[in-house]
Formats: sequence, structure tokens, C-alpha cells
Amino acid sequence: MEPLNRGSFAMTPKRKRSRWLKLLAIVSLLCVAGGIWQAVMIKMELRTYLPEGQTYLVNGHNMHLYGAGEGEGTVVFITGSGTPNAYTDFYALMNELQPYARTVTFDHAGFGWSETTSIPRDFHTVSNELHELLQTAGEQAPYLLVAHSLASLEALSFAQQYPDEVKGIVLLDGGSPEFYAKESEWKAYALNRFFAGMRVTGFARALGAAGILLPFYGENIRYKGLPEEVKGVDVAMYYSHIGSSSNISVLKHINENAQAVMEGGYLKGIPLLILSSDSGGSWEGVQKQLLNWSDESRQETLPRSSHYIHWSNQKTVISKIVEMLSH
Repeated sequence: MEPLNRGSFAMTPKRKRSRWLKLLAIVSLLCVAGGIWQAVMIKMELRTYLPEGQTYLVNGHNMHLYGAGEGEGTVVFITGSGTPNAYTDFYALMNELQPYARTVTFDHAGFGWSETTSIPRDFHTVSNELHELLQTAGEQAPYLLVAHSLASLEALSFAQQYPDEVKGIVLLDGGSPEFYAKESEWKAYALNRFFAGMRVTGFARALGAAGILLPFYGENIRYKGLPEEVKGVDVAMYYSHIGSSSNISVLKHINENAQAVMEGGYLKGIPLLILSSDSGGSWEGVQKQLLNWSDESRQETLPRSSHYIHWSNQKTVISKIVEMLSH
């Protein structure tokens, strides 16, 4: 019996190339099919989930605002970078706070039900747009600004420009201007492009259909906490806006925006409450830096919390906002 020629079973370079080409063709086909599915679903969802609240023309583009509640004072919620929809992100807080105050959410340009714009997203412009939106919608000052994550810069910028209209600020695991002045813009940009790839290929939607909601922009924790009638809006916005190109203008200029806030100077006479996640390490130092940003500041670290602290520690956050309203 002749010995086996093991070399005859070895894969030749030509066969290896053929296999890789077949695999590439399959992946490409899946991406094309997923992209078509994504585009069709986006159009259907736009017709299904109409805006809650109203849209107003601000600085040449339509901005969405939702307001509810008749209590004294106005609480304005500001989403962090990339959060798809303010209405669903702050849904629970708005419902609980309506007996105490007027509550307002709005979508940044290119998110939720707001139109996109080519106007640069520096925070001086963004803050002016928010002010114009509130005025146009008839939402009365003074405002208690509740800002999540990167929106800490936006809230501070707004207070620097309109100090007489700000009752106070509550930061939800926000970063300090000093932190964002040194934050890597490239890393944030790269992550945004990765999320965009998952969106346009339908991969994020396919995972969601399989019951897997990835922890992008708090979707995994937010979806579980929403009532059934709001979950549809939430996932539709998530599939439509993750990795949005509208966010790139902000991400590419984080350092400049932070520097502009630093140049605006510390706040005086405006209460600042800093609610922090228990991330520890260097983040603890960032939270301490924020104490310098008002002469009436205090900071609390909430145990067993996530970055989306208004979902992981919802009851505590609500009680702290009520305290600020009565300040």
C-alpha cells in the first residue's frame, strides 16, 4: 500500500484565495441585504412614529420640543452626545417630575425628530439655538438645566450666556471642561464611525431582532425601563440615529468646545449639583474638578450606578432634582 501524500491535502494558494473571495462575497451580500432592510424599515418607522410635541423653526432648521407638567419652574433636559432621542431618554424623569415643575425635552439637530443642519455645532451656537427654541415655544425661565454626559459643556455654556435665566444645573455623570479639553477626539470619532457601520448595514437592527440590544447610548438599560407603548419609538430612534453623522461635528470639536467654556469662566450664584457614577479611578478626579465651576456647587457619587445614571439610579436622581427645584 502506497503511503499517503499529505501534501495533496494541503490548500493551495489558489484554493485559499477562492475561499476568501467566497467569504467576502457572502459578507458583501449580507451587508447589501441588511442595508436595504434598514432603509425600508426607517421609512416605515418615520410614518409610524410621529413626533410627540411640536417642532419649531430655529436658526433655519426645525427643532423638536416636548413639554409637559404645570408645576412651578421649568426643567430642561439635555441629552449627551449621540443619544438618539430625548423624549425616550428622559421619559421616566419627565413623568415623575410633572407634579413639581414644567418639564421639557428637545432633540439636537439631526437627532430624534429634529432636522439636520450644516451649521457648525460649536456649543455657543447650540446654546443660542436652545435659548431661541425655549423662547419660541413659550417655555418660561428660570430654567433648571439637567444635563447628561458631554451635555455638561452645553449646560455650562448656556449658563454663561444667560445667567439670569438659569435657576440651577444638575449634571448627570458629566465631564469637566478640563477633561474634555484633553479628551481624544479621534477615539470618539472612530467609535461613531463603527456605530454608523452597524446602523447602515442593518447589523444593529438584526441583533435587536434577536433580542440583543448592545450598550450603545444606554439602549440596553433604557429599553427595559420604558413602558410598552414607548419602546417602539425608542428602538426606532436607536436604529435610525446610532453613529449619526450629525454627531461628528460635535465630536470633532470636543476640545475646542471645552476650551471655549473654560474661557467663559466659572459660574457665580448658580447652584450646581454634580451626580456621579461610581466609576472610580480618574473619573472621580474629573467629578471633583466640576466643583470649581460654581461657587454654589456640591457633588454626590451614587452607588451601583452606570453612566446612564438617570436610568440606573432613577429614584435618587428624581429626588435630587426635586430638592433643586425647592432650593
